[in-house]
Amino acid sequence: MIITAVILATAAAFCLALGTHFQQHAVATMAPGLRRRAAWATGLGLMGLVTVLNVIALGLGPVAIVQPIGAVSLVFAVLIGRRYFGLRLGAPLLISIAVTLFGIFSFVATSARFAHDISVNAQSVTWLLAVLIALTVFAGLFSFSSAGHIPRVVMTGIVFGTVAAATHVLARSVVMSGLPGLDTFGLRWWALLGAVGLASAAGFWLVQTAYACGPAETVLAGLTVIDPIVAVIIGAAFFGEYTGLTPPATLGLLVSAAIGIGGVWMLSRFHPKVLESRSTARTDTAVGTAQTSSHTAQEGITL
Repeated sequence: MIITAVILATAAAFCLALGTHFQQHAVATMAPGLRRRAAWATGLGLMGLVTVLNVIALGLGPVAIVQPIGAVSLVFAVLIGRRYFGLRLGAPLLISIAVTLFGIFSFVATSARFAHDISVNAQSVTWLLAVLIALTVFAGLFSFSSAGHIPRVVMTGIVFGTVAAATHVLARSVVMSGLPGLDTFGLRWWALLGAVGLASAAGFWLVQTAYACGPAETVLAGLTVIDPIVAVIIGAAFFGEYTGLTPPATLGLLVSAAIGIGGVWMLSRFHPKVLESRSTARTDTAVGTAQTSSHTAQEGITL
């Protein structure tokens, strides 16, 4: 079951990379309307396939193994960007991706050693339901704020990490016991399913705003690093999925998470598109300064 989950999660990672590029291209470029809508719809279809594959994978394997596999989408994204979008693979970009992947896979190697099957009860489901509802409201408000690219990516990662943890709970419950009825716990299960849908919609809208103000690889890096970290924290806090974590293991998780987040920061600073936009901004500033100086000199001559 775990091998099948890994295969499905890897397929989802490829679809995620491809779908992200389609949607980022549609949102951030000025292509003709019909072509832009077709690209966006193709990306949406691929994201739907990602959701299906991940739900099945989360029903078969631990979230600490399934979710971090999404980091492989960074490699797929770079290959797709180089082949179809002219992405230049300079040393800063490759180092940033390597640091990100090292952080997330070391996080997996540590957390997977302590993964247990989840223990679901009414109270834990109620707490998770409350967190999802709060995140849905906050993400909706956040999407209309003046926050920059990286804060939007971080917030989206938190939302989707919580959604992944809830999806794991829902899928494992179905695998173990089948669909619930309408008793007290069953009603909470259905309410949690509805909250997952609402939070997914809010996260989807928020990630569109992140595509509009930054490169696709940064969005992927943020999601595939922050998402599993949040999912593991929720699994440990609410469902006892990582009981027995030793202090050295906890320290290892914190260090790995810091490395992964550092890789995302590097990617946001050294991505070719970011460097290009920075260079363009400096050029425009220099030209503006030169024009201002020229006008000032002309006015002095006139006087």
